[in-house]
Amino acid sequence: MDSFLALPLQVDDKSKTVVCSHHSLPTCDKCDLDFKAINNLHRSFSLLPPDLQCPPPPNKPPATTRSAQINKLKESGNRSLKTHNFPDAVRFYSLALEMALARPPWEPIVLCRDETVLILASRSTANFLLGDFMNSLADAEACVELKKQWSKGHYRKAKALQAFGKLEEAKHAVEMGLTCDPNDNECNLLLKDLKKAMEVKTVPKDN
Repeated sequence: MDSFLALPLQVDDKSKTVVCSHHSLPTCDKCDLDFKAINNLHRSFSLLPPDLQCPPPPNKPPATTRSAQINKLKESGNRSLKTHNFPDAVRFYSLALEMALARPPWEPIVLCRDETVLILASRSTANFLLGDFMNSLADAEACVELKKQWSKGHYRKAKALQAFGKLEEAKHAVEMGLTCDPNDNECNLLLKDLKKAMEVKTVPKDN
């Protein structure tokens, strides 16, 4: 027999979000409640164009407005990267990423994924050139998790690992990239560099 469980929730007048009625929190550890998903859905509905009262049907392509804004931010990041303004590049890519990840849940997941991996790869590059190898590696690993069959993500991961001196791990990463695309020029060149560096490292020093 089905049972009904009434949750202690209410809508906060100021934030217009669902919160725990006991502690006024959207995520309440004390009551073991998490209203993050429903609040995100509500936020997506509130951002619908005025002429739409509900999400568009699945076979209708999403509006191009968000894609245009994401591309504009990404291009700003690219320009900053070319002029060696790496902090601004990271900032623009981060804004683009935030917008891509905020796509409403009814839009194609593949669209969100493909946008996200491209931005993450670019931000990984910017972080690398900034000398922030930890965040460069984190972005590259996120790329690989989202799209394993993409050589660029593995290449960026290998570059970050190389910067940390983890040559064996970097070699493994770049070899994974070459399984995705054996003709990837960047991966092939990096693999040669890594092999040379590993050979130098293993050559015994003269007494």
